[in-house]
Amino acid sequence: INLWDIDIKGACLGCVHCGYDNQCVYEGKDDYIDFYNTKVKTADILVWAGTIKDRYLSSRWKVFFDRSFFTGHAPSLIGKQIGFIISGPLSQVPNLRQILEGQVEVKHGNPVNFVTDEYGDSTKIDNSLQYLARRLVQFADNNYIKSSTFLGVGGTKIFRDAVWGRLRFSFRADHVAYRKLGIYDFPQKEYKVRIINAIFLLLLKLPAFKVEFNKRRKKEMIKPLQKILEDIK
Repeated sequence: INLWDIDIKGACLGCVHCGYDNQCVYEGKDDYIDFYNTKVKTADILVWAGTIKDRYLSSRWKVFFDRSFFTGHAPSLIGKQIGFIISGPLSQVPNLRQILEGQVEVKHGNPVNFVTDEYGDSTKIDNSLQYLARRLVQFADNNYIKSSTFLGVGGTKIFRDAVWGRLRFSFRADHVAYRKLGIYDFPQKEYKVRIINAIFLLLLKLPAFKVEFNKRRKKEMIKPLQKILEDIK
């Protein structure tokens, strides 16, 4: 799908009108929202292709990414396999690669791989494209999602804390989605751990207990992992 073939009246206005119930001010005025809901959200595999311009992609891609904010901070690419075909010196613009990977991970998609034409070798490009296609289908068939990097984990936690706190009323739709998806996974909900920590902090003030604690610290820290190691053996 050529993004220029989609009727997009304008870029995101930053008005946050969508924060309450994901209703964008462009609703019914152009084709973007319908396109995103019926084409992007329903796909199992997505391949994003673009040309590097001024250390980013085209202005049309920028509009595409920005307008997707009508979904708020809630993940809208859950379980989708994403491939990237980039024309230009991607290895010289690591920031662009990080932006694309981070955006997919925060939206809970799976960034599979990048293919570029920067090496100028047709055979290598063809093989890379074939490999990307094979991996996309294989991962989709097996519902494979690799472990998220710091980009996805860190981004999700930042949004989680913000939506739980001071942004909850501004982004009610995010709050509803986060509760439904189980994104509110705060450590402080582990009441047993909180009680144990409180008791141990008090006991550590006792010199004798502190000495014994330091002796057993490492052993006790890895104790929960011993069963896993035993099962492997």
